[in-house]
Amino acid sequence: MRALIALIISAAIAIPVLASPHGDGSHMLKGLNRHLNLTEEQQTQVQAIFEAKKPRMEALREQMKALKEETDSEIKAILTPEQVKQFEAMQEKRREKFEKMKERHQSRME
Repeated sequence: MRALIALIISAAIAIPVLASPHGDGSHMLKGLNRHLNLTEEQQTQVQAIFEAKKPRMEALREQMKALKEETDSEIKAILTPEQVKQFEAMQEKRREKFEKMKERHQSRME
């Protein structure tokens, strides 16, 4: 049971990353450029790669989101009402922690 909960929590952590709104990959390009000092040509090539992969990434994001919702429903179905409240509180705490982490990351990227 603990392994299942750990798996769900791990997946739950990944979902916001995958489900967050995405633009053109410019934030990732900035990070790569900052660490790798890409040439203009490399930046253009990396941007093209991001754009080419974007439809597949969006489709995967939707699949992961649906899988998480399905998994959460199945877990809640076997929990007591009190455990459901605790489970939802855990998820909310994780979301808040993730948002803070995301804000710190975005501020470093700017």
